[in-house]
Amino acid sequence: MSCQVGITTNPFHRHQEWKRIHPSLRNWKILYQTSSRKDAQFKEAIYAIELRCKNKAGGQGNENDQWYVYYFEFDS
Repeated sequence: MSCQVGITTNPFHRHQEWKRIHPSLRNWKILYQTSSRKDAQFKEAIYAIELRCKNKAGGQGNENDQWYVYYFEFDS
């Protein structure tokens, strides 16, 4: 089993995108919510280390959008 941590401004849409890439996706969770992209990226990195998950700096949207840090598991 593998896991992924990431950030998005649209969790529903991002979940659907990941489901197409990883049909075995399960345990989708929102771990953190903030109005700052910089804060979301910081938390993403911390959660990825703590949970030993893959992550990639990114996320599309404006700095002051509502940002979500998400987590999911998938079969590798």
